[in-house]
Amino acid sequence: MKKIFYTTLVAGLLLTSCSDFLKEEMVATVTQQRYDTPEGIDELVNGGYEALRYHFNDEWSYVLTNYGTDEFTHGLSYATGTFTTQAYNTYTATLAPTEGYIGSFFDNLYAQINVCNIGIKKIPEVLPAGDLQNTRLGEVYFLRGFAYYKLVTQFGGVPRKLTPSETLTLEYTRATDEEIFAVVISDLRKSVDLLPTAVTQNGRIASYAAQHFLAKAYLTRASELYAGFSPETDLDSAIYYAEEVINNSSRKLAAEYSDIFKYTAVNGPNESNPEIILAAQFENTQTVLGRFGNRTHMFFLSDYRTYPGMTRDLANGREFNRLRPTDYTLDIFDRKNDSRFYKNFKTAYLAGYEPTLPRWTETDAPTPALVGKLKFNLGDTSIIYIANKKDDTRFTPEYKLHTPARLLVRYNSDGKTDFGNQVFLSLSKYIDPFRVSFSDDKGTRDGILARLSETYLIAAEAYGRKGDYTTALKYINDLRTRAAYKGGETRSNVYYLAEQVPFGETGGTAEDLQVTEASFTPGTPEAARELYPTGVGSMEAMFVHFILNERSRELLGEFHRWVDLARTNTLIVRARAFNMDAKANIRDFHIRRPIPQSYLDTNQKNGKPLTADEKAAEQNEGY
Repeated sequence: MKKIFYTTLVAGLLLTSCSDFLKEEMVATVTQQRYDTPEGIDELVNGGYEALRYHFNDEWSYVLTNYGTDEFTHGLSYATGTFTTQAYNTYTATLAPTEGYIGSFFDNLYAQINVCNIGIKKIPEVLPAGDLQNTRLGEVYFLRGFAYYKLVTQFGGVPRKLTPSETLTLEYTRATDEEIFAVVISDLRKSVDLLPTAVTQNGRIASYAAQHFLAKAYLTRASELYAGFSPETDLDSAIYYAEEVINNSSRKLAAEYSDIFKYTAVNGPNESNPEIILAAQFENTQTVLGRFGNRTHMFFLSDYRTYPGMTRDLANGREFNRLRPTDYTLDIFDRKNDSRFYKNFKTAYLAGYEPTLPRWTETDAPTPALVGKLKFNLGDTSIIYIANKKDDTRFTPEYKLHTPARLLVRYNSDGKTDFGNQVFLSLSKYIDPFRVSFSDDKGTRDGILARLSETYLIAAEAYGRKGDYTTALKYINDLRTRAAYKGGETRSNVYYLAEQVPFGETGGTAEDLQVTEASFTPGTPEAARELYPTGVGSMEAMFVHFILNERSRELLGEFHRWVDLARTNTLIVRARAFNMDAKANIRDFHIRRPIPQSYLDTNQKNGKPLTADEKAAEQNEGY
C-alpha cells in the first residue's frame, strides 16, 4: 500500500516560525493561484497532511501532551544535565506566553487551517463533482477540524478563520470554546459524509478516521471542562460514531498488544495493522523525512550507555532522558497479569560493547575461582530494571553485588531506590532501529494519531457517563482480554524475577484481569487498588478516574494525557497527587495554555497594535 508523499511547497507553509500566525495569511494569498489545476489541488491536499507529521517532529510532541500530568515527570538530559522545557512539567513562571513551543504549536496549526481554507474554496471550483472532489474536500474538512480540536483543547477559545484571506488581515478576536467546538464538529461531520470508507494509501484519511475523531470531539465536549455548553445528546453522539468504527468499519483490534509497536522494518507489518485508524507517515528516505523526521523515539529513553558492556547503539536508541514514568504509572498496572506493562517498558539490556565488559573482582566475585573472569559476554544481559513492590526485601547489597548484570531496583531491602531522573524504565513503544546511524535523530516510524483501542475506550467512557456500566465494562474487558497473558505465552526472565512468579509458569491471566463495577465502587478492595486521589468519593467520580486509569494502561505515552486530564477537569488533582515535580506550582489556571505573545504583539484593533489592557483581555487567566 503506497504512502503519501508530501510536497515541498505546502510543507514549507506548515513549518512556520514562532511569530508567523498573521504572516501566514499573506503567504496563503501569494500561493493560491497555484491551486487552480487538478495537479495543484493534489499538491495542496497532500501537503496538508504534513501538519499531521508536525505533532511528532520535535520536543513539542510531548511537552504539550505528557509533561505536567500524572503519568510522566521530567528526566535529566544526558548532554547538558538540565532541560529548559521542564517548566511544562513543573508549571513554573517560565511556562509563559513567550515560550517557543507554545508559539510554534499555535502558528503551525493556523498554517494548516489556512491551507484547508484554500482547499475548501478551490476544490469545488477546480475538480468536477464526483468521488474525487468529495474525497479531497473531505480530507481538508477533516484536517481543519482536527487543527481546531488541537487548538481549543490547549488554549480554549481561539481566533476562528474559515475562509482564505484575499488580503493581509491583522485584526482577530478570540471566539469562544463553544464556537470553536461547533466548527470542529461541523467540519468532522462533513468529512464523515464526504470521505470514502476505505483508502488505498497508508496515511490517507478514511471515513472511519473522521468518525473516530468526531466521537472523540463529542466526548470531549461532554466532559467536565465544557459541561456548561455541552448538549445532552453529546454522549449519545459519541457512542454512535465510536460504534460505527467498531462495528461497521474495516478496523479491527490487533491480535496482540505488541503487534502495534513491533517495528521490524520500515513500512513493516505493524504500520499497516488494521487497528491503526490514522497515522502520520514517515520514511527512511532523508529527502522525505525532511528537517526532523519522527523524533519521538528519543524522548522516553533513560541512560544506558554509561553502564558496563554498553554503548549507544541503534537497537537501544538515542536516549534523551526527557520523560520519566511516575510511581502512579508503575503501580497502576497489574504487573503480574497485564502483559502491557512488560510490553511497554524495556526492563533488560544486552551487552554490545566489548571494551567495557566487566570482570569479577575479589570484592564482588561469588567464589574465588571467578576472580578475573568476565561477568558476562557480548549478547548476555548487562542491565536489569526491577519495578518491584515496596515490601520486597530480597534485593540486599550482597545480592546485587554478586549478580553479574547491573541490577537497578525500585525498592531495595533498605527501602532506598536506584531509580531517579536518569535511572528509570524506558517506554519502548517508539524505539527506532532503522535510522541512518545511532546518533541520527530523524526517526522513520509512522506516528500513530488514533487506533481502535482508543475508540473502544471512547465508547466505554460515554456509556459509563450515562450510567450504563455493563456496556462500558464490556468494551474495557475486551481490551483487557487482549492485554492478558495467553496460556503458553513466553514471559521475560525479568518478569519472573520482579513479580516472584515461579520460573517457566505460562498460565493464562485473562480471568484475573477482568474487572467489574467493584473497581469504581466506593469502599471496595478493588477500588483501593485503583489509586484514586483523595476526595474522589462517588461512584460517578470514581468511574471517570477509572477510565483515566484504563487509558493509562492502554495508551500510555501516546500523546493524549494532558488533554484527557484537562477535559475531565482532573489535571490539578491528579498532577498534585501523582507528579511530585508538578505539585508545588500547578494552579487552577494551568488548565489552559497561554495565548502566544507573538500573536498578541502582531494583532491589531481598529488599525492599531493592541494596548496592554487589550492584550490582557485576549490572554488566558493567570498568564
